[in-house]
Formats: sequence, structure tokens, C-alpha cells
Amino acid sequence: MSVNQGAGAIMFDCFTIEQVKEINKVIRKNISQNPPRPNQQEDVSSSAKNLNKIGKFSYVDCGPLMELLHPWLYKCQLVNRNYYSYDINWDFHIEVLCYNLYGIGGKYEWHIDSNSTEGPSPKLTCLLNLSEEPYEGGDLHIVGKNEKQKFNSSGSSIVFTSLLSHKVTPVTKGERITLTYWGEGPAWR
Repeated sequence: MSVNQGAGAIMFDCFTIEQVKEINKVIRKNISQNPPRPNQQEDVSSSAKNLNKIGKFSYVDCGPLMELLHPWLYKCQLVNRNYYSYDINWDFHIEVLCYNLYGIGGKYEWHIDSNSTEGPSPKLTCLLNLSEEPYEGGDLHIVGKNEKQKFNSSGSSIVFTSLLSHKVTPVTKGERITLTYWGEGPAWR
């Protein structure tokens, strides 16, 4: 696994464009507009619920995608083991992923994905770029780093601690598509 580390984020390439197209095809067959099941993150965290977020955000069960997503989820586990060592419940068969489509003007203001409740808390934010065509704008910014993260190529992934504030700038051309997995574990201590 070729890894690029910066600003507390780990980036790596994971899928070819052909694989990305197949993943999108399966996701579109299994997508849901309904909120996740109980004990799943509804909109990441209460701190993110009321932020200016423009785009189409849907949920998909991880189960039907396991065979296709296994290489990515495995690498996310390796990143955790090698760089973070967070206590995470890797229960993919019961997990829900967030499918994010940002068209022109789509954005997500500064927010964090973790919460301070007593229940399970997101420890790692794992993003997979599923854009099938090049887009402009839609840059990922993570606090503590003055430049945007180079997370705009199809099939690339970035993993960072869910405690870091981050945002997506407005898309100016094309469509930015990502898949989010939150590696959850016991509440932060």
C-alpha cells in the first residue's frame, strides 16, 4: 500500500476507474433515502447537523458491497493499526455507509465527525472517491493543513481522525462523489 501522510490524514490509491464504476452501479441499486438504523450515525454528529451542507446524501448498507469494498475496508483497518491504534468495532456486516453526491455548488462547511455522547463514537473518517469524471472545486480541507488535500482522483482514499475539523469547498464543475465509512468504537475517554 502506497501511503501519503499529511495533516493527520493518510491517503492511498485503492481502485481503478472500472472498479469505481462497478461500485457505483451496486450502490445505486441498494441506496436508501431513509436514515440509518438505530445506533448508527444519523448525520455524522449533532455538531454537523445544522451546518451548511449542499448535496445529495444517501445511505447504503455495507453488506451488498462487501466483496467490492473489501480491499478499501481492509486498508482502512491497516491504516488504523499502523497509524492510530483506535479501539474500533469493525462490524461491516451491520454498518451503513454514506453516499455523497456534490453537484455544482455542492459543499460542506467546517465540521467534525466525532461526538461527545456516551455511546459509540466515530474515531476514524474514511472517505473513498467514487467520482467517475474529473471535477473542479470540491476540495477537502482539514484543519492544521494550509493546503487542500489531494483527494480528487477516482479510486483514491483518505483516512483521518474524526476529531479533526474539515470541510468540502463548493464544486465548480462536474460532480464529486464520495463514500464515507466511520470507524466507530467506544466513547472517547
